[in-house]
Amino acid sequence: MTLIFDKRILFVIFFCIFFLFSLVCEPVQLSCSLSGKWYQVERSNWSQYRDGKYIGLTNRETRATLNSRSNPDGSSRYSGYFYILEQTLRDLQKTAKSLDEVIETSFTMTPQGKITVSHETGYPRLRSFPLLPAEPVSVGERWEGEAIRVIDPLNNGRLTFMPIQVQYQYIGEELYRDEPVHRIRAKYGTRINKYRRNIGDDPELVNASGTHDIEILVSAQHGSMVLMLDRLDEIFYYADGSTIRYRGSTAIFGEVPAPVDHASILIAATPYGVTSITDNTEPYDTPTPAFQDVPSSTAGKSIPKATTEPTKTDKNATAKNAPFSLETTAQGVRLSIRDIRFLADSDTILSEESWRLDAIAKTLRQVSGGRFLVEGHTADVGNPVGEKSLSIKRAKRIIDELIIRGLTEENFMFTGYGGTRPIADNTTSDGRALNRRVEITILE
Repeated sequence: MTLIFDKRILFVIFFCIFFLFSLVCEPVQLSCSLSGKWYQVERSNWSQYRDGKYIGLTNRETRATLNSRSNPDGSSRYSGYFYILEQTLRDLQKTAKSLDEVIETSFTMTPQGKITVSHETGYPRLRSFPLLPAEPVSVGERWEGEAIRVIDPLNNGRLTFMPIQVQYQYIGEELYRDEPVHRIRAKYGTRINKYRRNIGDDPELVNASGTHDIEILVSAQHGSMVLMLDRLDEIFYYADGSTIRYRGSTAIFGEVPAPVDHASILIAATPYGVTSITDNTEPYDTPTPAFQDVPSSTAGKSIPKATTEPTKTDKNATAKNAPFSLETTAQGVRLSIRDIRFLADSDTILSEESWRLDAIAKTLRQVSGGRFLVEGHTADVGNPVGEKSLSIKRAKRIIDELIIRGLTEENFMFTGYGGTRPIADNTTSDGRALNRRVEITILE
């Protein structure tokens, strides 16, 4: 009797093991079907060597805000912006980031991840990666796929579109931040194929060698890449005999961002006279009142209110004494700061303007986890280098004041355009006043 009972127990145990094993080994279909908004951050931390000599660390960061919509054929159409941050020699993750460039992009992605770019801008840098198999895969199964990597080793704007042959292996399903994900392992070699070069590739880059070992997590819900860690070591060879080597890691983090509540923003701004959010999807087509420079000799004295009225093309019904205006743009909701007073040729904000900064901070605090782009502008008075420098300093000073008022520094990016993006006539004093401004965009 005991022997029969033991056999039954063993049978149940073996059955359970077999059942669990069969669940683990059940083939899964991997595909990308995201529809909506997507936010992605890419961070690279590399040791850099020139001609075999170590010259220091390189930190690069790129952020992307993308919108996707489904096409009838099952593919997805992505459009949005890549924000290229200033290259640094150390990791500055917890600080506001200086912005090098904003690049608009659009591309189509199939359910397997194959990317076709409609208008070439150099982004995204990594295309058709990961490339998911068309058929279901089991744990341990391998496949291969071709991707395109856009490289610029010298960071001088000379791009090379390098085909890469990637080997993949499906590791299995797990949890990442309490969400189910599929783990994929990938590797590829860095190679320049002289028979597959594009006409526009950097002619000075003649060869390359290296390795990439990559761990990938893709969402089990929509198939988008939520995490990638690439450990790399590669050398690029140039026609003049010079070499550049990078060794380190690149991490990519992706997520569906929390929606920006336009109603909450407007409710917070209404007590200050901001009564509407206007539609302005075409950049810089609506003049908005902006900075008024104050000579240093007047600091601390009573300053008359700005008399510049909105032009006839100003569509915003917001009161003229409001601290800012609100409008929707292709990148998100933009706060155009009007009439805030700086010392002339300085980023010093007069103390009388504290109430405006308080109003801006209160409004931005309504955006939980918000990401902000601060852009400075000046009038064009014939000093482009000085104007650009001043516009950047003023954008950064606005961020510093908002941090004091409780906002998180690492959520900000900033840049300045000097007088290169006027919204009014620079030949008149009123027009120059309109062109001196700072804009804060809540990125969506």
